[in-house]
Amino acid sequence: MGMQRLLKLKKVLKNSVLASSVEGIKTLKASSSKYRALSDDEILVLEKNGNRSDDWSKVLVEGEFDPSRINRSVFMGHVFLPKFYGTLLLPGDVSFPTGIYDSLVHDCIVENALVYKVAMLSHVMVRMGAVVHNVGSLVSSGKIGYMVGTKITVGNEMGGRSVSVFPDITTDLVDCQLFHKAEDEVEQNFNEQLNDFKNELELSYGVVDKGAVVCNTNIVRNSWIGAHARIEGASKIRNTIVMSSLEESTHIYDSVILENANVQCGVKVHTAAEVRDTVLMARTKVGSKAIVKSSIIAPCCHIEEAEVNSSYVGPMTQMHHHSLLIAALWPDGCGNLGYGANVGSNHTGRMPDQEVMPGQGTFFGLGVNIKFPANFKEAPFSLIASGVTTLPQRIKFPFSLIRPGDSHLAGIPARLNEIVPGWNYFRNAYALDRNAYKYSVRGKGVVPIGYGDIYSVDTVKCVYDAYNRLQVQTVQDFYTKEHIDGLGQNFMRERVRQEALRGYGEYLERYILEQIILLVEEDKSLVYQNPKETRRLLSGDLNKDVARLVQLPETLEDLVKRMRQLNRDWYELVIHGLDKDIRRGSEIFDDYADAHPVDKGFMEWEKARFEENVRRLNGIGKLS
Repeated sequence: MGMQRLLKLKKVLKNSVLASSVEGIKTLKASSSKYRALSDDEILVLEKNGNRSDDWSKVLVEGEFDPSRINRSVFMGHVFLPKFYGTLLLPGDVSFPTGIYDSLVHDCIVENALVYKVAMLSHVMVRMGAVVHNVGSLVSSGKIGYMVGTKITVGNEMGGRSVSVFPDITTDLVDCQLFHKAEDEVEQNFNEQLNDFKNELELSYGVVDKGAVVCNTNIVRNSWIGAHARIEGASKIRNTIVMSSLEESTHIYDSVILENANVQCGVKVHTAAEVRDTVLMARTKVGSKAIVKSSIIAPCCHIEEAEVNSSYVGPMTQMHHHSLLIAALWPDGCGNLGYGANVGSNHTGRMPDQEVMPGQGTFFGLGVNIKFPANFKEAPFSLIASGVTTLPQRIKFPFSLIRPGDSHLAGIPARLNEIVPGWNYFRNAYALDRNAYKYSVRGKGVVPIGYGDIYSVDTVKCVYDAYNRLQVQTVQDFYTKEHIDGLGQNFMRERVRQEALRGYGEYLERYILEQIILLVEEDKSLVYQNPKETRRLLSGDLNKDVARLVQLPETLEDLVKRMRQLNRDWYELVIHGLDKDIRRGSEIFDDYADAHPVDKGFMEWEKARFEENVRRLNGIGKLS
């Protein structure tokens, strides 16, 4: 694992877009041969247009420099100016000629760009096609390392877990540092690579890259504004790199504060959001007064009107309204926090040394209170019902529903909630597929295809383990963690156990039938073989263990028939879930159907997926 970490880092650094940009900029800055001194006539025109400088000899220009493009500005120190030509668009699609107007420029390199009403532009390179308009100060001082090698503490706020970050960091490299302890030699090598990379990136000036727009913004300090980024109406950007590209432009607007942040391509930060000491990975959105501090937010997350502190939040997680997430290690993401969810009791009256580890796809309902420490990693795709307060615990049952307990049950402590293992799988198919559809759309091109699949190897292993732990020697009306490991601070009814066994069993059956079908698709000669013989070809201990548990048909024809039935049952559960919502809504609102149209995109996706499964199974059936 240590060598994998080093190889992953080396690959990411080698392909760094930022490193390529820095190399080009350093070459450009070193190329002074294309510049010349101003002529006396050019100086006269400049001064006539209201410009001034204590020493015009320090202002160097390109060969065909046009002094008429510079008006009412002050130049200090060494300034390099281009041949200005053409126009650029200000916000509001107002066309304006490139040049420098009503600004103070100190020790800068300006390409053919627009600098207009900038109170202080100091130690900055403004690249081709950029617009800097109505800015208080855009300045840099000293060497800027762009957060390379900076450590961000996530989880335990006492410093037990930290990640060395850099602008191009990936979730793989975060996971390696957090969850796989490296040998001292590997750790040292890792840090040395990052330090060398930092030295390569270090610049003595800030950058507003090609095609970027920075306007109506108060302060920009020691920062890199990437190509085609749009910064509009931000309050403060300090010690920050905003990566961007023409294809995946980054937008920062409306009273935002960014400090000590790495912002990757395609990110949107808006409406008085505050982001400090944080990495925002590709296509993440943070807005509406959200606060994100000392955290790493993976790609395609949405955080609105919420607070995140000292957390690692995995891909495609959503937080809306006034919710709180503190000291969370949530690498697999795909989760959701409802309004008023408090996942943040890491301070137990002594020190903020506690943390929570949600599982993939965990849904925290309205107004829940999650007491720390808590570990739900082995309970992926579980749902904490509205208003529930959970005690410190470890839960090991996937697709669970945690709901309020019953204080009147004899022998069951009133503090315990009730757990329904597997509920989200066999009772909530519509929600699971609706989320899968959203993941496929939101993560396209950024998050691997199939990320968040409920049949991932990790989830299958959790279900298999849970199924085995539900086998009991003594049947009773109620169970707690003293009877069944993994129930946490909850109780479970006997009828729920029976239903969970059926649900988990069907899940495992569907998974293993799919694995056998994949084998047949790869080797058509297996068509005539008994599936019980074919399962011996399955690779991996997990697949073999699950295959021994599942009762297989005698022929491939019967196996395909069974798979058809399982797929149809699932599709009907999804449609039933939608119909149930429509019926309930129509009973409450007379115009429900008009005001709540069905998501056509999801329905088309669901139907197409079902029909593709039908075609695929029909093809296998014809072979047999």
